[in-house]
Amino acid sequence: MTDVVIRPGAGALGLPAVDVDVVASEALAADAVILGLPFDAGVPGVPGQRHGPEIFRKLSPGHDWEVDDDGALGGLLDPLTGGHVLAGRRVFDLGDLGGVPIDPRVERSAYYRTLTGLTHRLTGTGAIPVFIGGDHSLSAPVTVGLAAAHGPVDIVCFDAHCDFSSRPMPTLADITHADFLGHLLQTGAATGCELYGVRTYLPASCGPLPKALRCAYEYGFTEPVDDNPTLLSIDLDVIDPMEFPATGHPEAGGYRLRELLAAVEHVCRTRRVVAVDIVEALQDDRENRATSATISALVMSCLRTLLDDRQGQVRKK
Repeated sequence: MTDVVIRPGAGALGLPAVDVDVVASEALAADAVILGLPFDAGVPGVPGQRHGPEIFRKLSPGHDWEVDDDGALGGLLDPLTGGHVLAGRRVFDLGDLGGVPIDPRVERSAYYRTLTGLTHRLTGTGAIPVFIGGDHSLSAPVTVGLAAAHGPVDIVCFDAHCDFSSRPMPTLADITHADFLGHLLQTGAATGCELYGVRTYLPASCGPLPKALRCAYEYGFTEPVDDNPTLLSIDLDVIDPMEFPATGHPEAGGYRLRELLAAVEHVCRTRRVVAVDIVEALQDDRENRATSATISALVMSCLRTLLDDRQGQVRKK
């Protein structure tokens, strides 16, 4: 392919890396892409989430993929099933949107606008973007970009907190990582949100809760009632801090990783997931390897379920 440079093994998980414009311009077809969002300006309290993509990439397992001239994957077997992993799929690491540290002269609303536009462009190619944050406010511009491509979307979110407030939030500049769902429901970018893993209280001043926002601790393994486009959002503080302490706002209790993986795989298998975000990993020198291993397991589970295991779906490029 002319002017398309594929860098085998240069991305997270040993995946091939390409420049973001190569996919966004449709010069190269992709089934899924990974994009890092090293941004934590949406957190008023405990920063450090900007390092999430860096931790994931540097310490993720380097799988020994084969990559053909078109970027299709091969060469990896799952010994538990005997099957090939992501065989023939084109999954690329696009690097990060911005660097660490983010230029302090760049307003956070400018970052949100750029992410919204890029999400719209990537979604228009037919690829499923997997975003690695970064703080949870990033789910808002991602959702706005998805809605521009698909119409209003559903959100399935795993989170220890109910990130909602009923205060007026007419623009993305008004949000934080703790209340972005209010903006999405007020503006209609999201038709509804299901939150699982919630185990904290919400100040009464944040209410009342709309009917479109449904909170629960346990995820119900039931079939979906519709085929609406869905954002799968995973806040890593949903995991029990005894198992995953490297997050900014840990809460006692929570899911074990295997429980979360099972729930995430079910969402990917039974919903029309058009994008995934994994957010709120915190820089912690003692826990970085475990942090990367957790994010890596979630990314691979999403990719394999969406691209290998999902039944009755044919993706045309």
